[in-house]
Amino acid sequence: MRDLLIVGASGFGMEVLWLAERCGRKVIGFLDDTVEKQGKFVLEYPVLGEINSWHLYEKCEFVIAIGSPRGRRSVVEKMEKNIKPTYSTLIDPSALIGKNIIIQPGTIICAGVICTVDIAIGKHVILNLNTTIGHGTVIDDFCTIAPNASISGNTKIEEMVEIGTGAKLREKVTVGKGCIVGMGSILTKSVEPNKVVVGNPARSIKTLE
Repeated sequence: MRDLLIVGASGFGMEVLWLAERCGRKVIGFLDDTVEKQGKFVLEYPVLGEINSWHLYEKCEFVIAIGSPRGRRSVVEKMEKNIKPTYSTLIDPSALIGKNIIIQPGTIICAGVICTVDIAIGKHVILNLNTTIGHGTVIDDFCTIAPNASISGNTKIEEMVEIGTGAKLREKVTVGKGCIVGMGSILTKSVEPNKVVVGNPARSIKTLE
């Protein structure tokens, strides 16, 4: 198994480090574009350089520890300008992963997550602590599902959607590309792309560019 490099040395990066250790992976350090972090240590692991230096470690696998869906996609596009890195998929040992689950590279599945059956999860998705995903659900690339969110069956979550902590989605809804569902919201109807929805029941308050 290849050594692992974590892209992003902030708070979520530290949580991904903990996850990687729980998965038995050897982490050699972080990459991060923050000038002040260069040459420093994060939880005793070195920040080895900026993100565009990843090719110096191309024999490693990489995981993108950036919570923002748009930010995560931007980093992947930056890294893939010339040659494509090898991405790791991290699944916490405590996660319950059922039958007929498709999980694409780069995805992070944290402790306490439950994925029941017949679920498709795209590339570079984050399923954070204690989220639950019901049967027949499709989650496209670069989505972030925050802790304790509950996604009911046969739900479609399009690319770059962010579901806030504790949000609940009714079965068979579609969340359009680039949407944000606010923390604690109860979503009972499908949402058009790039909307910010909040409340119970969740209603649109803003359209994103």
